[in-house]
Amino acid sequence: MGLVLFFLLSSSFPAEAHRVYIYAWAEGNTVYTESYFSGGVKVKNGLVQVFDLDGKKILEGHTNSKGEFSFQVPGKTGLRIVVNASMGHRGEYVLKADELGGVAASETGKEQAETVTKTGSQESQQGGVDQLRKVIEETLDSRLRPIARSMAKLQEEKGPGLTEIVGGIGYIFGIMGLLLYFRSRKK
Repeated sequence: MGLVLFFLLSSSFPAEAHRVYIYAWAEGNTVYTESYFSGGVKVKNGLVQVFDLDGKKILEGHTNSKGEFSFQVPGKTGLRIVVNASMGHRGEYVLKADELGGVAASETGKEQAETVTKTGSQESQQGGVDQLRKVIEETLDSRLRPIARSMAKLQEEKGPGLTEIVGGIGYIFGIMGLLLYFRSRKK
């Protein structure tokens, strides 16, 4: 029985207590990030590195006391944002190019204005309606992105599910069964 307890107490189990999460979103021409540990504790003074999707480092900085870091959108390319917290804890987030609404929206707005002035009156009315729809869709997408990020954050933090709980109870019963088995063999 002592041997079983020794192995149980000395074995290592994966821990999620220090897992680091980061999520990012773009508003206008600025990318905002929030970094936190699994318990909700903010990553303070964590190193944030921003890479393009080819792995080239674009910039770096540190999170503030609230775990936040922001920077100007460097261009219309996807970004991989990595946060390094204390003791080697690391999290990363990929922000796709189409999620960087500020740069793309300002450029498409210029193109739309040029198109409206070049078309005729009948065509411009229909084109204007279509372009207005497109602008509204882009605006709604950019405004709803932070809400989608918050929902993703909540799903990451939801904790153990029914499967994990039942598995843990089964694990405990298994250990108890082993202990009772070894105890009955002694008698």
